Amino acid sequence: MAPNYYYMWEFVTSLTIIILIAAYIIHDRIKLRYENLDEKEKIRRTIRLGGVFQLILGILAMAGGTCWIIYMKTVKIYISPELEGFHNFIPPIIMGIIGIILFIVGLKKYGMKNGSI
Repeated sequence: MAPNYYYMWEFVTSLTIIILIAAYIIHDRIKLRYENLDEKEKIRRTIRLGGVFQLILGILAMAGGTCWIIYMKTVKIYISPELEGFHNFIPPIIMGIIGIILFIVGLKKYGMKNGSI
C-alpha cells in the first residue's frame, strides 16, 4: 500500500509543477510578442491573455481535483485503515475550489473584454 501512496503523490506533484512551468513559459513568450504593439492594444491583449490562461488553469485544476477524488475512491492507497477519512479529500477539494475561482475570474476577465458577458 505505501508505494502506491507515494507514487500517487509523486505523480500529482510532478504533473502540477510541469503544468505550471509550461504555462508560465508559454504566457511569457506570448507576452513578449506584444511588446511591438501600441500601448492600448498591448494592454488589451495582455488582459485577454491573462483571462485565457486563468480559464485554462481553472479547468485543469477542477479536472485534477475531480480525478484525484475519483482515484482515491476507486484505488486503495492508504497505509492503514486508521489513516482513512474525510481529511484525505481536503487537498483535492481545495484544488477544485481554486480551479472554480480561477475559472470564474478568467471567464469574467476574458468575457468582459470581448463583450460577451
